[in-house]
Amino acid sequence: MASDPVAGAAAVSEEAAIGFVLTLGRALHRFGTPADRLEEALNVVCRRLGLAVELFSSPTTLIASFGRPTELRTRMMRMGPGDLNMAKLTQVDAVADAASTGLMSMGEATARLDAIVAAPATWSRPVATFADGLTAAAVAVFFHGGWRDVLVSGLVGLAVGILGQLMARSKSRSRVFELVGAAVAAFASGAAAALWPGVSASVCTVAGIIVLLPGLTLTVAMTELATRNLISGTARLMSAVIVLFELVVGVAVGERCAQRLFEPPHVLPVPMPSWTEWVALVAAAFAMTIVVQAERRALAWILAASVVGVVGARLGAQLLGPELGALGGAFALGLAVNLYARILDRPAQVVLVPAMILLVPGSVGFRGMSSLLDRDTLTGVETTFAMFVVAIAIVAGLLVANATVSPRRHL
Repeated sequence: MASDPVAGAAAVSEEAAIGFVLTLGRALHRFGTPADRLEEALNVVCRRLGLAVELFSSPTTLIASFGRPTELRTRMMRMGPGDLNMAKLTQVDAVADAASTGLMSMGEATARLDAIVAAPATWSRPVATFADGLTAAAVAVFFHGGWRDVLVSGLVGLAVGILGQLMARSKSRSRVFELVGAAVAAFASGAAAALWPGVSASVCTVAGIIVLLPGLTLTVAMTELATRNLISGTARLMSAVIVLFELVVGVAVGERCAQRLFEPPHVLPVPMPSWTEWVALVAAAFAMTIVVQAERRALAWILAASVVGVVGARLGAQLLGPELGALGGAFALGLAVNLYARILDRPAQVVLVPAMILLVPGSVGFRGMSSLLDRDTLTGVETTFAMFVVAIAIVAGLLVANATVSPRRHL
């Protein structure tokens, strides 16, 4: 959403304008917009429409109060955490610009937003499930697994994706998906390691549940805390920690069952040639495009941003160390996506979110929690602390990039 206010919407009725803003806020929240960006975007729209508003956003609630302090009209909307959908977010951004600049009536814009929300996803469920498997296979390469590990990880990730589609049909089942999915992944990885010599169960387990790890949620939480959205950031942070614990418990159950039935050996993975990591990066960028439901035309930009982020992280690791190296990757990524937003006049999140997923410290946090569960307190505390250091480094890199090159947009 462009941040330059444009006059011309003074004649819009207050009722229609408020209805549009509420519908817009619900749509932005639904498609995974962080609290700081959501509130800034809605404030820009309200200024254009001549509305006085006070906003409060959290992962499950959006509160908006319109009018003068003595005549406030308050609406609280209770919502779920939302799902990432970059294609619909782009369409919502375009409608918001058109409506707030007078190019589209409030009624037409509200109806258009409702149609966007109700429209089917860009990528079908079978394709999204395949992307889960492809992501797991690509991540196994980054974890220095061998070709057997890559194949098994892909199959485990595919199984977790299918399980997720089945469990999503019931609210009660979806609430335990992370726990059950982690148990299935660990058990399948242990069984594969026992039946197929050379397979590393640990690599396959972490790669298989990579789409379940809340690394992005953790990073967004740190961003919200850094931008003083304290309640939203704290709630999101605790949500990420709870998901990590659920995954750790699920993996522990799956591993215990596999050990009782198969007694899988402990195998050190044999890394593949270094050039395979670039092939895996291309595959991961394609998979992330599907996971976040981005438009097909965004694939090339997402791939380019992913390469910039990974190269920046590696250069940063050489200069600052492995944890703080993420700062270099986030800074380079932030500059790239801000230039993308300025030049093409599109939301930066469309490219930023899928590319940033490759940098977030979800696997580090999982290993830290696993060590704590195994009573390896020292390793667990060190690894968990490293997770927070990486998350803060990513946030710092993005904030410095925004201060260096502004995207001139709030989405």
